[in-house]
Amino acid sequence: MTQTPSPSFSFEEAIGDFLVASRKCEVVSLERLLEAVQLVGRIRALVHQLQRERGASSLWIGSGGQRYADELAQYRAESDTTAQAFREHLDGWLEPGACAHARSRLLGRMALALHGLSGLPSLRAEVSERTLSPMEAMRGFSELIRSLLAVVFEAADSATDPEVSRALVALLNFMQGKELAGQERAIGAAGFGQGVFDGELRQSLLHRIDAQERSFRIFSEFAPKPACAAWQELQGAGFAAEVERLRRQACTHGDLRGDPLPDPARAETWFACTTARIDAMKEIEDLLEMHLNECCSARITADRADLGAVRDRVEQLAESELRDSVPYAVFFGAPEGLESTQEEGETVLNVPIVGHSVMDLVQRQATRLQSVEDELHAARQALDERKTIERAKALLIQHRGLSEDQAYKLLRQTAMNQNRRLAEVAEATVAMSDLLGKGGL
Repeated sequence: MTQTPSPSFSFEEAIGDFLVASRKCEVVSLERLLEAVQLVGRIRALVHQLQRERGASSLWIGSGGQRYADELAQYRAESDTTAQAFREHLDGWLEPGACAHARSRLLGRMALALHGLSGLPSLRAEVSERTLSPMEAMRGFSELIRSLLAVVFEAADSATDPEVSRALVALLNFMQGKELAGQERAIGAAGFGQGVFDGELRQSLLHRIDAQERSFRIFSEFAPKPACAAWQELQGAGFAAEVERLRRQACTHGDLRGDPLPDPARAETWFACTTARIDAMKEIEDLLEMHLNECCSARITADRADLGAVRDRVEQLAESELRDSVPYAVFFGAPEGLESTQEEGETVLNVPIVGHSVMDLVQRQATRLQSVEDELHAARQALDERKTIERAKALLIQHRGLSEDQAYKLLRQTAMNQNRRLAEVAEATVAMSDLLGKGGL
């Protein structure tokens, strides 16, 4: 027999305190997530401007500095304005109490993104002097944008609410697809501008088209119906049909030696149509961001109300137990003198049970948390797969000396040859690298 706990210590009171603290933590976590969602909005705006500047830079270089000078100057100014707003928004993240341990990776990604932005003036100078090829300029802008999207990855990884997580996964994949569409625009502008699509340029274009399809497929699985409907409508637009027509020309004209295309002025048509497509994507991004903010705000409101209800119930139970409490003990076995009954071979002790209502709250909380974890699984799986693919590409680039296009092509070709999913091949690549250490692959 164990002795009754000291009157100065109440398990029921402690349980209630921890239940309330648990719900408080959920509310605080969601409030921090809302801050991350607002950060994603700033990043999204900056990425869009940099994508426009990248496309104009490729077209300007590809035309030998003959076209798009005015547009390039305008896009640069708009990028600077948006970058300044982003930088000012980040100041709030350095206030006391903002740098929580759980945000360590997110803050680290912000530092890398700022480092990338610090190199923008140098990249622009090389574009202005035309010391870079269109593809080199595209890669420079794409690397900067990649560092910004990595911040979005970390923000999505911090989501603990299923609906918010699904909304983040939808937005993240759509942003990635739009970024690939922006890279496609720059590649096409370079090829049409110089009148040549050699083998490497065509392969780069095909890679972006294929990767876009994967991103938009995942987006469609997690996005709300209005965004999916808007995406379907975009597919039927006139500019989308023109983009498809020009894609076929770029990918099928000539042989691997790169026969010149008959009309380099098609670059402007290509740029106008792909820009219309990307601008329409921006409107869908707006829908996704609005949905994400609504999900996050609604969840915070609901959890705050639930916190108040749990706190009130715990206080009611505590008052009731103080008023109606009886001494109790916990026995192992059936001690002599204690009334008991036999039910289906088990000994049932006739002992007053105190605190069962608190335990009901505990059980409900445990069940709810398990349900949330189950609902999060699908969204986290999609996010983890994308992160694994990106890590596998980075490893192949680092250890094999491949370009990004070559790394993706190798992963995709291996998946086709082995009849496996791309994510599975990427996971095996990462696992093999981990097994062999830094010198692996």
